[in-house]
Amino acid sequence: MHKLITCIASEDKMQEALLGLEKDYGTQAMVDYFARGFGRSSTSVIEGAGQQTEKTIMTVLVKAELADEIFSYLYFSADLDRPHGGIIYVTSITNAIASPSIDATHLEQPLED
Repeated sequence: MHKLITCIASEDKMQEALLGLEKDYGTQAMVDYFARGFGRSSTSVIEGAGQQTEKTIMTVLVKAELADEIFSYLYFSADLDRPHGGIIYVTSITNAIASPSIDATHLEQPLED
């Protein structure tokens, strides 16, 4: 069984966490993308329409037995333990189907189930 970890944190801290996740856990695939928005409780203030925040959103699929350890790693390395640091959550994956169009034979280390 696998779990999906989603983490939303400030852009600068998330980059460090992503590199560490690859180095320390050998993560082979993850999705990260950029988001921007306005909020009343942001720590960065911009004159005008409110307070603008920029965040990176990262999603990674991990084995269930590693989920707590990776969750904790991301929580502290992305500075989520401070006010307005971001949010992280875990979703259980009960069923998944691999895409038949993916050919993993060219990878040095094939993806594990």
